[in-house]
Amino acid sequence: MSQNKQNKMVPILVSMGLCVAALGAGVTYYSYSHITAEEETPIQPVSPVTAAQTPTLDTAKLERQQQQEATKQETTQQENTTNNTNNTNTSTKETTQQSKQNTTTQSTQSTASLTFQWPVQGEIVLPYSVEQAVYDPTLEQYRTNDTLCIAAEAGSTVAASANGVVAEIKDDEENGKTLVLEHANGWRTTYGPLTEENLPQTGETVAQGETIGTIAEPTKYQVALGSHLVFSMQQNGESIDPTTKLPS
Repeated sequence: MSQNKQNKMVPILVSMGLCVAALGAGVTYYSYSHITAEEETPIQPVSPVTAAQTPTLDTAKLERQQQQEATKQETTQQENTTNNTNNTNTSTKETTQQSKQNTTTQSTQSTASLTFQWPVQGEIVLPYSVEQAVYDPTLEQYRTNDTLCIAAEAGSTVAASANGVVAEIKDDEENGKTLVLEHANGWRTTYGPLTEENLPQTGETVAQGETIGTIAEPTKYQVALGSHLVFSMQQNGESIDPTTKLPS
């Protein structure tokens, strides 16, 4: 090769080397800038995900025991309430049955021990008769009679025919002052005419044979019978012939 051609190639080679150097420098700068930018960009923190708290085995056992105890207490309270209610009902039922038994026993005893005696001793001057009419000398006519008229002197004492309670003392136009005794099992006896003296109080308990009054003078409706006691008996409001209950 000639000397001239060599001289012409030198500048070209130098230019090409400079271009290569410039290109490498550019690439290096770009890479460095990009890396620096990435390094300078702040990384956003990521919030941690909170995991659900799983109870420990001991905590789970304790909670289960508490639930079991609460359930047991509730069941016990319900059973106690039921037992108390049953006991109350049983007690009430037993009390009612006992009361009925006592009432029945008392009624049986009262009926068994209830007997009657004559309130006075004397002749029957007007008999008990509700089915056939009997002659009344005072009225001078025949009529029915639901009492027993027993002759007795005025001032004579009158005895209770049976144990009882003074239910009423009243003034009767036909029979005068009349005393009513109430006995067991629906029985009642009445006595008149009586004086104001020796009368017991209403509500007072009297024993069989006890004096409950004194014979008074007969009223104008019975004067022809002479001094006497008008005695009558009823059971549950029904008139009873005294001679069927008094000793013969």
